[in-house]
Amino acid sequence: MLKPTHFVVAARVTLVLGGLAVAVLALGPFQGAERIVGLNDKAAHAIAFGGLLAVSFLAFPRMRRNDLAIAALVLGAGVEVAQLFGGRSASLLDWMADAAGVVTIYGASMIETVRKLVREQGDKTFAEIAALDRRQARRRPAVAFAPAETATAERLPAQASFAQRAARHFPVR
Repeated sequence: MLKPTHFVVAARVTLVLGGLAVAVLALGPFQGAERIVGLNDKAAHAIAFGGLLAVSFLAFPRMRRNDLAIAALVLGAGVEVAQLFGGRSASLLDWMADAAGVVTIYGASMIETVRKLVREQGDKTFAEIAALDRRQARRRPAVAFAPAETATAERLPAQASFAQRAARHFPVR
């Protein structure tokens, strides 16, 4: 029987093959090969990196879309830098075309998130929605500076330092 995990495996195989194809076409001696299928250079960059991002969304369903989009942008920048060392010309405009493809796919992927927000919490502001987020309650506030304590013997067991708690669990033999 076909299961959702089969799509993940197929997407990962497709991502590897597509990534290799993009790498060969971008770094190999195939400059201008996109004209064979009727595309210009910038459209080919946008389609290639947008396609890689779309497949990576399926290949890694537990990863955040933001992280995958950033990875695609870094990969595009890496390809441009690698072209400098491969005897080809690197271009900021090529990377911008990569970014256009990534932003297009990322924006399309956010449509369902926005639809869900409108359906479930359309009458609230974004600040109110953020305050209701259960994930925010689990986070500890960041402590930039913790003053040194002088009376360590007066601490309650729950307030013991990490070293003291570890010494209780792992006594010296």
